[in-house]
Amino acid sequence: MVSTGLLLYFGMGTLLFFFWVYGIYAFVRDCRQTYVPGFKAWLARRREQRAENEREQDRDEKEKQLY
Repeated sequence: MVSTGLLLYFGMGTLLFFFWVYGIYAFVRDCRQTYVPGFKAWLARRREQRAENEREQDRDEKEKQLY
């Protein structure tokens, strides 16, 4: 017969494992909702700044060629 202590030991281990897995899931979910959109917005701003700088350089270059 299985002792009560052994059942309690495995029961508590299973419960702790459940909360551990849920903690990892919650962390990933929070990162997806917080950091991923922020990172995408940062990349979009960075690309737009590069494109604007490139357009400005092209404009300056054409202006210099005119004179």
